[in-house]
Amino acid sequence: ELPLTTALFSALRVGTRPSRTFWAAASAGAAVVIAFTVQQSGGALSSADAYLFGALLICAAGYTEGGRLARVMPGWQVIGWALVLCLPLTVPVAAIALAYEPVELTAHSVTGLLWVAVGSQFLGLVVWYRGMAAIGIPKASQLQLAQPLLTLVWSVLLLGEHLTPAAPLTAAAVLVCIAVTQRARG
Repeated sequence: ELPLTTALFSALRVGTRPSRTFWAAASAGAAVVIAFTVQQSGGALSSADAYLFGALLICAAGYTEGGRLARVMPGWQVIGWALVLCLPLTVPVAAIALAYEPVELTAHSVTGLLWVAVGSQFLGLVVWYRGMAAIGIPKASQLQLAQPLLTLVWSVLLLGEHLTPAAPLTAAAVLVCIAVTQRARG
């Protein structure tokens, strides 16, 4: 679970020391989300879960480093330098991917790509890292627990999805956990 893992990495890398109340609420929030996810998926793990676990560790380390750097440089520079440093990996991988899946450029696809790259990702991460610098990496990381809840809400509103009875209960439990982590002394 990314919020809890980011808080753990922050404690190890940055030396933050959240209270026991914070850790209890963060652990409870992670447990609630994991239990809901496992219940919804039928409880079976697959080899893809190993890749997800690796991604979890990489993302938590990246968020921690980004949050640490955002204390001394603007968020747009943190993101910009991360992108520049990733170019030696991303350019060859993109070239290989393009060889297997050709791109058909349309106004719609270019607009979508620009929105995802500039709006959703770049500007979103600028705000995210500013928040991490302002309130601290552990507390900011716990706000991500709301992300699955927002995904459920938007899937109902935009796609007409139907919620299981467990979804609102899970949402309420997670919101309580988030509130406790935000009020816990650091």
